[in-house]
Amino acid sequence: MNKIILPIIVFTFLLLSFGGTTTEAKGKTEIIPQNQFPSLMERAFLRSLGETILDIMSKHGDNQLFEYGRIEKISGNDPYDVSLRVIGFEGAHNPPYKLIRMTIRIPGDKDANYSVLSYSHRPISDKEFDKLTEYPAYD
Repeated sequence: MNKIILPIIVFTFLLLSFGGTTTEAKGKTEIIPQNQFPSLMERAFLRSLGETILDIMSKHGDNQLFEYGRIEKISGNDPYDVSLRVIGFEGAHNPPYKLIRMTIRIPGDKDANYSVLSYSHRPISDKEFDKLTEYPAYD
């Protein structure tokens, strides 16, 4: 009888200890304050994403230029998910303006391409434009 019970107890212990559930290490999330001027690091990172942002905008039908980019949030632990916003414009930096938000997954593998997790755009008023550009990403 002990020969049957002992393996059942060991199996149950192992099953409860290691089986069934997996726990992933959660990445951190950093929310970048929008009510202050961006850091030098944020500005440099936005500049490095410039071509990627234009490519994403074009693929989503926004064949425009942009300015006033801001990183809103970065989360993950390789790969990283970067949420950002830009203001799209047509012509000579004049209205109508469009608020464009996107979240990009930046892979850890240097040979892999980014992926777009979310994308949205909408027109903004002059008043909203003034509020969003109160702390521009350049001097």
